[in-house]
Amino acid sequence: MSANDDGGAGMSDSGFFPQEADHLRKLAILYRDAKALILYSEEIDPDSRSNLQTIKELRDAFDHLMRVVSFHLAPDEVAATAYDEYCHKNVQKAIGHVYRAAFDALDGTVLSLRERISAALGGYHTDVIKTVIPEYWDIKIELNRLTDAVADHRGRKDVGRDVGATLDKYVEDIEKLKTFHDRLLHAGNELDVQQQAYDHEKRGSWWRQVIGAILAAVVGGLIVLAAQQVSWSEILAPPQSRLPLEQNSPEDAHESGARRN
Repeated sequence: MSANDDGGAGMSDSGFFPQEADHLRKLAILYRDAKALILYSEEIDPDSRSNLQTIKELRDAFDHLMRVVSFHLAPDEVAATAYDEYCHKNVQKAIGHVYRAAFDALDGTVLSLRERISAALGGYHTDVIKTVIPEYWDIKIELNRLTDAVADHRGRKDVGRDVGATLDKYVEDIEKLKTFHDRLLHAGNELDVQQQAYDHEKRGSWWRQVIGAILAAVVGGLIVLAAQQVSWSEILAPPQSRLPLEQNSPEDAHESGARRN
């Protein structure tokens, strides 16, 4: 079947075979959504950089799409073959590359959001963050999970059969991080206030501990000094004279002297 022979299946108004037009429509919608993800990934990147891997995937998708266009517009430049053997194959490959571009953009978004969230929370104590943003730990666990998923997505060679559902779930998870990041930006003033209160309380507690330690040391030193003074007074005191068992009164001494006379 040549490029101008549809095997009995008429061309659609778009100039493509009906099945081909459906796949191209899917490709166009996918590209629109992927482009939005790519733009956000570049926007959230700390240096506003483009992802080279994403650009490569889009370039490869464009290459396959141009093969399909050439099949219709320049049939002499491609082999005369059936649609299923050429156009369908290239459209599917183009769709696969756009999916990979979307995943690469989401991977970059996760890494950029992680960096931005860490930088935004770097100056606050964990207790302060939990007070202002109670779901902080849940978000942190989710962020770690998605970070681990980045390596898994990058290691895949094929997008898989359930790629659409996987991409939708990935987008849904990242929307949670985007929402958290936006909330974090609006919570800056409240975090500052709570951190100041926390620091004030900690300084007060620290001074109370220092004063308590000083008082304890002073009291302990006085007790030890008093004990040492008592001990030394006992050691240095002169021995007391032994008193006689019986002492005569003046009257007894007079009587004793009269008797001697």
